[in-house]
Formats: sequence, structure tokens, C-alpha cells
Amino acid sequence: MTSSNTSAKLSGRLKGRSPLKGASLLDEFEKDRIKAQTDIVSVITSYGISLEKKGSSFMGLCPFHADKNPSLSVDQSKGLFHCFGCGAGGDVFDFVMRHQGVEFREALSILKGSGDTNLKSKEAEPSKTITEKKDSSVIAKSPLGGFEDVADYYHRQLSSYPEAVDYLKKRGIYAPELLGRLKVGYCPGDLKDKLSQSHFQELKEAGLFSEKNLETFRDCLVFPLYSSDGKITGFYGRATSRRKVKHLYLKGPHRGLFNHQAFKVFPDRIILTESVIDAFSLMVLGLENVSCIYGTNGVTSHLMEALKENRTKEVILAFDSDNPGQEAAEGTAKELLKSGYSVRTIFPPEKDWNESLTHLKKEDIHKLIDAAPLQTPKPKEKPFASRSEGKYLFHCSSLDYRIIGVKEGFVSSLKVNVRCQKPEDDSVKFIDNVDLFSARSRTLFSVAVARRFGEESARIEKDLLDILDYLEEESERALSDTGLKKGALTPEEEAAGLSLLSDPLLFDRIIQDTEALGYVGEEENKILMYLAASSRLMADPVSVIVISQSAAGKSFLIDTVKKLMPEEDVISMTSLSDQALNYLPDEALLHKFLVMGEAVHSESVDHQMREMLSGKELSRLVTTKDEKTGRMTSKLVRKKVIVSAVMSSTSTEINPENASRCFVVNTDESREQTREIHRRQREKYTLEAYRKKEEDLPEIIKSHQAAQRLLKNRVIVNPFAGELDFPSSMMRSRRDHERFVDLIACVCFLRQYQKEEKNDQGKHYIECDLEDYKVAYRIMKTLLSSTMTTVPRSAVLLFDELKAIIKAKAEKDGLFLTDIWVTQREIREVSGLSHDLVKKNIRILCEYEFVKVKGSSRGMTKRYGLAGDSDLVLFDDSIIPAPERLTGATGAKVGPKK
Repeated sequence: MTSSNTSAKLSGRLKGRSPLKGASLLDEFEKDRIKAQTDIVSVITSYGISLEKKGSSFMGLCPFHADKNPSLSVDQSKGLFHCFGCGAGGDVFDFVMRHQGVEFREALSILKGSGDTNLKSKEAEPSKTITEKKDSSVIAKSPLGGFEDVADYYHRQLSSYPEAVDYLKKRGIYAPELLGRLKVGYCPGDLKDKLSQSHFQELKEAGLFSEKNLETFRDCLVFPLYSSDGKITGFYGRATSRRKVKHLYLKGPHRGLFNHQAFKVFPDRIILTESVIDAFSLMVLGLENVSCIYGTNGVTSHLMEALKENRTKEVILAFDSDNPGQEAAEGTAKELLKSGYSVRTIFPPEKDWNESLTHLKKEDIHKLIDAAPLQTPKPKEKPFASRSEGKYLFHCSSLDYRIIGVKEGFVSSLKVNVRCQKPEDDSVKFIDNVDLFSARSRTLFSVAVARRFGEESARIEKDLLDILDYLEEESERALSDTGLKKGALTPEEEAAGLSLLSDPLLFDRIIQDTEALGYVGEEENKILMYLAASSRLMADPVSVIVISQSAAGKSFLIDTVKKLMPEEDVISMTSLSDQALNYLPDEALLHKFLVMGEAVHSESVDHQMREMLSGKELSRLVTTKDEKTGRMTSKLVRKKVIVSAVMSSTSTEINPENASRCFVVNTDESREQTREIHRRQREKYTLEAYRKKEEDLPEIIKSHQAAQRLLKNRVIVNPFAGELDFPSSMMRSRRDHERFVDLIACVCFLRQYQKEEKNDQGKHYIECDLEDYKVAYRIMKTLLSSTMTTVPRSAVLLFDELKAIIKAKAEKDGLFLTDIWVTQREIREVSGLSHDLVKKNIRILCEYEFVKVKGSSRGMTKRYGLAGDSDLVLFDDSIIPAPERLTGATGAKVGPKK
């Protein structure tokens, strides 16, 4: 087996996948499987193309143009090729489709081996042009690190063994995306051959090999089990062969959780099945809040700790419908109720959930859950608390606690000082610091207090959790009280706002007024941010993520536009706890401009943001007391959300799910922009600056806030929608295209006072015109590279500067562009770009192979050159029609003038 097969990845993920002509969803899944087991280097060399190892890639003559100097680069580990001469590139399917002149289905047939071309798979001998040799050992030196690598190895084997794939298909759970995400694998039993003796011995001691040196999970599907912090701590194996034992684990007590992230993301309700296969079956149906126990007696301490750590409210027991399953459900329910969790119990129509898979849909499971009676624990007594001069006093079951150091707006850390003593007896005290959000810290504190006062440590830890619940509720109630009400406009304010909205040069005014507030340059960014903030009043607002390095002005951009919005329509926060958004009043997230600050939040908050931006709602399960019966009941609370959200980040590696729902923009990090900022800063202490601050700026802010209060939610019709087009080479363009259409509507919405209201059979509306399109087109053409690719605009800026420097040197010396090399210092000195910008983005350009590098890190200065003489073209945006290509009435002139 080649080293490339050892390093191939079968991720199965759909995100980032480009749509292919003639490809169905099943074809896309098959595509992942074929890519995982096909070596792109072997495929290309099978067509008679010689490849030579150059660094981490292979180089050869490109077959798609008259190539005299090797310009075809092939990345074996990533399965990608790119030509620096003609720009051709893609994965192994793209190569076969282009080389053979066929569509996706034919390429799929060829790569599966049913075509006429005899392609070499990754199991074949390596090409003769490949001479590199790698160590066959794939396992790290420590058992824990070994578990991660073992899981990767098993996962890579899955698609190569038909018996494993057939077993999954037979049970109806062949879902490549899910298999990739959970890193499900197959153990063929050959792991020992990949290990050094020391590695083998360590993994044997960890339980992966028997005393007879046989692999524990041979001939099994293998499901990794994780700790709450995402480390693999165990495995579950399901035999696919004639092995006597069908369910296998590592020796010792069961360790780890299946689908561990569900506990963090879905604290309101978690579904527990009796087995891993049943849990996986429910996930195939589309349920994500699923985990499992391990057999009828498989409730582990890890599971109970996860429920407690994430403060799960309700547990759905979905065990088998046979007698052992029903008895286990009854016993588990009692244990969970005793621990303070609400419980519902449901059973599958067949013996287990996997057998019922073909008869059920996701909605059927929800109906079963809603129909199941809710068992609630005895209402826990809340600690009596009082607050005085920053100190909290709690009177719990047997001890009094004094808490000092509670910070406002805490998120995931709450380090406080705690003093414990017996009620009415201060002769014996215990004082220490504890992080109430840390399970380890709470446990250590509880043990010490229990030893001091002769109490049970479990009771002390329960007191701490009750105190934490109280402090969280108080913090979230304080956050929800915005206290801002919409006020009526004075005649003067209304006139100023109407004048602004009716101005044909409205966008000139926006640029000039934001500059007066201190933000210079970046006209498209300012217009987009203003449009996004204004779109909060629409049915489909747009949202923005601003990315730049520290001190580049991203926060200033957001704050400048925020000042122009009515205070009652702005919710601004720098951090928030996991459930803070859920505790806002019902109307608090309707038509608001939501400023999230630095986009560093928990996984739960990220999930809520996606739910808000896509589904326009927040939902959570709450337990309440029925006033008539006095029983505790559980109900699903849905909060409608319509917001324009804006976030900022210094990292280009933002959550792709969030990025695909927002416009992604970069601030201008050029030397010219820095000079403009410096010029403006030097004016800070001039008499003119004081005058503007006292006289002009308050009037500017008042006029914009008045204009925003005059905007009305209007029905918007786009009469030229059928003439639009948009790049379709990337899967995420499905969302980007919709945002482009929404952006045109946003411009129309802001210009509503410059339009004639129309009526069609009682339907009142305003129409988009060509002037609306001009503004949206200008913004989209400028920002499309930031929005649709992972290459930041600062990297594009650096590439342009680098090419200009190299071109000047090449013309001076009479050399080709690709023969010139420069250092980072030369780039900084000539271009004026900052050290951080050059250092960060030169690495990105090298990773994408737009720039080549030579020189080692051992004393030799690295030098950089162009990988080809073509421009950096990330995608073709010429398909978006220019305004002059559209038909339609022209409206008022929009600025600024050029």
C-alpha cells in the first residue's frame, strides 16, 4: 500500500463541494469514496505525464496547453492539481473530465474502473517517477495520541473494504457525510504491521491488542468515543463477520461519549439510545441531539458528568422495545430523575431504532417525543440569596456561602472567592477560590469543604451548581433589560431625516458623514455596513463579518455606523453566555442591529447564530409548572428573530457555516490608508475638530437616526431579476447569490423615499431600478473575493504588490518574471505594507501555490517568487452583468463621483 493511501482522507463532508453537471447527491457521496481511494499522482502519470517530486508537490508539463517549462503542480496529500500557466486546476475528477472531454458521470465510471482507461488506484504500486519513501509507522508515541491516529487509520480503511460498506448499506446507515464527521472506520486487522515494537506495546497495554497479539476490533466497524473536551478515550466495535462477540470495547470500564458535541450544543434536550448503532441511525434521520449508553447497564460516569457539566434539562430515553430495553429505561429514568433531570421515554415500532429506520422520518420521532409523558424531578429548592456591596450571601441546605468577585457579563469562566461556614456559627470557616464553571475546580473545593465540616462532597457540589444557576439567571436578566424605547420625532428631526432619504446623492452623504465621524476611505465597506444596519427593518436582513488584523479599524468601522442607527434598534455586546440570547424579551430580537464584537464565542452561541440567520428563530425547551395541576411540564419555546448581525475577527479561519450566511469583508491595510488615518488623527486637537465635534457631528447623527426611524417595511419587487447571473463554480454561491439579490433589495429599501409606490390588485410595492443595481454591483464586485473565497483581500493586495516589484526587476535585468526572487524585507520597503500583513499573507499565497519560496529556516533568508506569470484570478466574476447590460428605467444619480 502506498504512502499516499495511508495519508488519504475520507472526510465525506459536503460543505465546500462544487456542484457538478449531471451529478446527483448519491454521485457526490460516491465521488468522496472514489477520491479517498484514488491517488491523483498515479492517475495523471497513467496518461503518460511524467511528474517529478519538488518539495511537497509534484511538477510536470501541463497537457492542457503548449507547456515547455513544467507548470503543472500536483499536491498528492490534498488530491489537487493546478497549472500556473493556463490556470487549470481541481481534483482528480476535474482532471479526468478535462483530459478525456467527458462529463462527471463518465469520469466517475472511469475512476471506478469501469471505463477503458486503466487507472492505478492507491493500492497499486507507486509510479516509477515517485521515489520518496516514508516511515510505515502511523501511530504516535503516547497511547492517547495513538488513539487519535488509530481512529484516522481505521477511518481511511472504511471505503476500501466492501464488507464494511455492505454492512452499513444493509442496515440503512451508509451516510458518508456523517461517517466522515464522526470518523467511523473499519479495522481489517493489519494495524500491527504499521507499528514499531514500542508503539505496538503501548497500544497493547491500552487494550487495542489481545494477549495473543490479535487486534481487538478486527473485522469490526469502529466508532470513536470522545471525552467532553474532544479527545478520543475509547472505541466501540461492531463485528461485521462471524465473530462470536458482536459488541466490543476496550478493556476496563467503558470510557468516552458517542457524539460528544451534542451535549454542548443541545443542553435543553438530549436523546439517549441503548446502543451506538441506534444512535447513529437516529442521526441518519437528521436528529443531531443524540448520544447513547452502552447496553442495558451502560450508564457511565462519563455520561452523567457530561449531563451535569452542560446542565442538561431533559433526557429522552429511546431504548429497545423488548423486555430488557423497557426494564433498562425504567431503571435509567429513576436514576436520572434522582439526579435532577426531566425524562421522557419512547420506544421504536420495531425491536430497535435501526430496524425501524426505513419506516420512520425525523418528524415521526418528534411526534413520539411530544406524545410521551414528561417525568419531572422534585423541584429543587433554590438557595436563598441576598446581595450587599458586591457580596452574595447564599443560605443552602447545611452551609452558608459568601461569594466575592462575580464579574458582570461572565461567559465561560467565573472565578470567585468563596467562604463557607455553618449557619449562626462563624467559629469554623473555609475560604478558597473556585471557578464555578470548572468541574475539576468544583470537585476539589467540594472535597476540601466536606472534609472540613464533615459533610458529603456531593451535597457541597450541588450547592455550588445551584449558586451558579442563580448567578447565571441574574446575569442574563440584567442583559435582557435594554430599557430603550422608541421616541417620537420632532418636526425638525423628521424634516432632516426626510431630506437625507430623498437626496439623490444619498450614498455620497453616507460616505461624507461617516468620514466626518472619523472613518476615512473604504467607501464600499461603509456603504455595505450602512445598508446591512438599515436592512434590520426588512424581512430578510443581510449580515456582515469584518476580518482584519488588530488595529486595522474593523471595530471603528462598526462603531461608526452604529452611531448612526437609533439606539433602541441596536443590541451591542462584546461577549455573552451560552443561553444569554434565549433570555432576551420576546420582542428584543425583532428588527435589530446586532453587534457581536470579536467573533469568539462558544459552539453553542455559534449554533444559535446560524439558527437566527437561517431559520429566523431561536428555540429552547423549558420546564414550567402547570398552574392548574401543579405538575412540572416541558414545552418548546420559539422566539422569532429578525436581525442584521455584524461580527469582527482577526482570524481568516472563521466558521464556514457562519461565513456562508454573511458578507465577509476586509479592511484596507495599505500604506495609503494608513497615511489617511494619520492625517485625520493629526487634526484631532485643532479648533476645527472641536467645532465639528460640538456642532456638526450631533446634527449628522440626529439626521441619520431620524432617517432610520422614518424607514418603513416595504414590499420590494425586482423587475430585472431574470437578467441577473452569478458565478456557480462553488457550492456556497447558492447562498452568496441570494445575498446579492438581497443587497439589491436593501439599496431599493433605503431609497424608498425616491420611488413611486405602485399598486397591483391591492398589493402596494416599490420597484428596484438600475440605480439600485449600480450600488449593489459596485459593492459585490469589490467584495466578492473576500466573500466567496478563503483568500483574504489583504493577500490579493500583497500579490499585486509583489508582482509589480518582480515585474520592475525583471524588466530592468532582462529576465523572466519567474526568475526573480525577493525577500520579505524588499517587499515591505518597496510596497510600504506592514510587517504583519506581509508575514501572514505571504504564507497564505505560498499555501495556495500562487507564490514559490526557496531557502531553509536554518540561517538562510527565505526568498519568494511568482509561481507563474498569470494574474491571481480566484474565480471569474465577469458573469455578473454590468449595469449597462441590464434593461430598465434609470433613476437618480448615485455617488460618489469617480
